[in-house]
Amino acid sequence: MNNMNWNDLKVFAVVANKGSLSAAARELGISQPTVGRHVETLEFTLQKRLFERGPRGYQLTTSGLELLPKIETMERAAISIEETTEKDISGVVKLAFPETTSRFIAKRLPPLQKLYPDLRVEIATSNQFVNLSRREADIAVRTELPSQGDLRAKQVYSTHSAIYASHQYLTDNPLALTESRYRECKWILPLKAIASKQLTVWMDEKIHEENILYRCGSLHVMMDLALSGAGLIMWTTGYAKDNHGLVKVSSTVVGQERDYWLVAHSEALQQPRIRVVWDWLNDLFERERTLFN
Repeated sequence: MNNMNWNDLKVFAVVANKGSLSAAARELGISQPTVGRHVETLEFTLQKRLFERGPRGYQLTTSGLELLPKIETMERAAISIEETTEKDISGVVKLAFPETTSRFIAKRLPPLQKLYPDLRVEIATSNQFVNLSRREADIAVRTELPSQGDLRAKQVYSTHSAIYASHQYLTDNPLALTESRYRECKWILPLKAIASKQLTVWMDEKIHEENILYRCGSLHVMMDLALSGAGLIMWTTGYAKDNHGLVKVSSTVVGQERDYWLVAHSEALQQPRIRVVWDWLNDLFERERTLFN
């Protein structure tokens, strides 16, 4: 039998109490398909059918009825442990994240701060490598899986990219919707110092230097320029889909997919304050993974 995932168990308990995937999704703040995947994964792991699906929603089977009180006991124990250890979580935890990830995390940090009021978080926003073994950061998000050092790593999300324009730029430059965009339109690109290797190769192959109107050291300055109508921008589809000022003018760009890894030194994770933040980040990325796609 495969190891059970605590998140699968928690989701199962909410579905059991709410009686439907949609109600559980609202309670948990995640999508209905994600709730369904957690239930299916748990059933596969246990090799047992836990729910009968029907017009009346999700009804517990005999196996489900036997499992639910055990999970509730585990939840009570977890709450008890949290209540006795929260006061011991204090000190500084240093994070090193890419720019877009830093903004994503910053919007979601306050609940963690309320849970652990003596915890202090430092966020270094950079697309550059940080040395975890030298404690330049306690936890980092990297685009490459570490190959050296006693590090713990988990792949937490992936991104895809496409070409975007503001509504006004597209109105003035309809060729942005065609392959002619690379020779007929103006572009806003990152400085090569902060661009990935595959993006640098793509830029050199696809875009003539005379069409590059701006190069920026900040991805969000690039975004501001694109929104002002200055030119075309390549942007990750997950971050762009909620920005109604941008129009997607191309299909997903082949070769610009990127995996992101949450990484920490194994020794650092033995410290309670760092472990708490690591677990919180893992849970956050698991719940909101689809936002990056």
